[in-house]
Amino acid sequence: MPRVQSIQMRVLMWGWGVLIAGLALAFWQYSATLDEETARDFERDTQAKLETVHWLLERSGPFAEPKDRQDFLHSLGGSMGMRISLIEGGRVVADTSVPYAEIGKLDDHSTRPEVLASLGGEVGQSTRHSVTLDRDMIYMAKKLSGGEGAPDTVLRLAAPVSLVRLHLQRMHWALLAAVVPLLLGSGVLLWLLSRTITAGIAQFTDAAQAIGDGDYRRKILFYPAAEFQPLAEAINRMAKKIKKNVKVIENQRGELWAMFEGMSEGVMVLDSGGRILHVNPALSAIFPRAQEFIGRAPLEATMSLDIQNVVDSMMAGDTSERVSRQIELKDRHCAEMTVVPFRDHKFRPRVILVFHDTSEQKRVERVLRDFVANASHQLRTPLTSIRGYAETLLDSPPAEDAKRREFLEVIHANAVHMAKVIGGMFALAKSEREGKRPSDLVASVPQALDHALKNASFAAHDKRIELEVQPLPEGLPAAAADPDGLLQIVESILDNAIKYSPEGTKVRISAEADAQTLTLRFADQGPGISEENQKRIFERFFRADGNGVDGAGSAGLGLAICRHIARNYGGEVSVESPSDADTNTGSVFVVRLPVA
Repeated sequence: MPRVQSIQMRVLMWGWGVLIAGLALAFWQYSATLDEETARDFERDTQAKLETVHWLLERSGPFAEPKDRQDFLHSLGGSMGMRISLIEGGRVVADTSVPYAEIGKLDDHSTRPEVLASLGGEVGQSTRHSVTLDRDMIYMAKKLSGGEGAPDTVLRLAAPVSLVRLHLQRMHWALLAAVVPLLLGSGVLLWLLSRTITAGIAQFTDAAQAIGDGDYRRKILFYPAAEFQPLAEAINRMAKKIKKNVKVIENQRGELWAMFEGMSEGVMVLDSGGRILHVNPALSAIFPRAQEFIGRAPLEATMSLDIQNVVDSMMAGDTSERVSRQIELKDRHCAEMTVVPFRDHKFRPRVILVFHDTSEQKRVERVLRDFVANASHQLRTPLTSIRGYAETLLDSPPAEDAKRREFLEVIHANAVHMAKVIGGMFALAKSEREGKRPSDLVASVPQALDHALKNASFAAHDKRIELEVQPLPEGLPAAAADPDGLLQIVESILDNAIKYSPEGTKVRISAEADAQTLTLRFADQGPGISEENQKRIFERFFRADGNGVDGAGSAGLGLAICRHIARNYGGEVSVESPSDADTNTGSVFVVRLPVA
């Protein structure tokens, strides 16, 4: 970048330049005038002296001897400081600069310009180099009146040119002596003026720099001259407007960032190179490691070629319209992706990707389909049985009371099964509606076990199954759960254990707790559960035997309800099977709940 001269130096140099030029012009004009006036004054002075010498010469003559006249003129020229010559017929008869004895040796002066001019009746004047004196002289001559028949006599005065030049030189030096202080003083004044201007400009620069650095309270209160006032006021207004606009922008930015961070949809912002610039927290629920791939391609964060292809198409400018797609992710997750293209301030293509996790929606839709299908299947069988037996009783009732009672018992059993199916569906729906558990729930484990054992005792007695409760630890804490919810968990697991345990076996129940978790274990001696089925037994309407309903009216909802209730309380229900490695039988259902 070329070096730019400071305004202070410019003002100083230009001011000095203009001043010097003006003074030089004035000096030149004054010198010329001074030369003319000095020469004119010298001429007038010499002419006056010429008249004076003429007058004195006439009053002092006539002289007895030529030498007397020479002496008179010599004394007169000495007092005047001038050379006086007397010329008759072109011959010098007297000269104050030449000894009397040598006057006759002087050249003929009849051709001298001043002599010729004086003979014409004028005051002759000439400036030339004197051979006699070897210097430049100014000559002035006048014709003297003489008698009739007498030769023409000319009185001539001469003065050295150096006298005039010396006088002019002194005048010039005096003028220069006045100009130099003027130049120096004006330079100081110009420097002070330029410093004041540059100080004002520096103040403006500092204020603009401060405003650029974010100090919008900075104002210009003082300025070096009235001409700077509009600029100062403009900068102050600009700072005020910038402060206001920045405040609006910061507020909007904060609002937008809060929206960005708080959105339930995952958002991925790409830069003009198609690399990840920002991601919000919701995106981490869909792509857990997305935050680690800032500055990299979407493919690396999502591991989805479909997403990368859509981004590449948008960045290439193939389309300017938003695109929505359903994308499949790993672990049976799916999301609806909306890709919105836009252009930045440099008109470069940019892309924002919005992901709405539809996994739960798809799961609910799938569960609803399964629910409807299983519910239809499980209700169709008992309804068909009830309808058949009821039509038989209406159209051709058996004559025997025992047979009619048998038909009614079948109708009653199917009605009980339907009630269980419907009750299970209502219980599951209720557990889903309850959502997160309140923090003040307290449920007594001994009370829940005692109540559940009494309810299950009849079914256990029919199959000669022993329900054994291990001694509970002293000071067993209460569970952070609703008493009805805990009772339903225990009853469902006991019902399931009794249902699938062979006759004459035992179901053991134990409890333990640490500082945070209460654990209940239900160990049966049933056939065990395969590893494949262990992954699905907590699904709704799933049954390991593949039937929709068993002889006891089970609909496959009990364990699903148990797990859902436990999770609502912050707990979990799991299964360990087989519990007896030698016989490859038995299962242990484990219920874990937080301590109240």
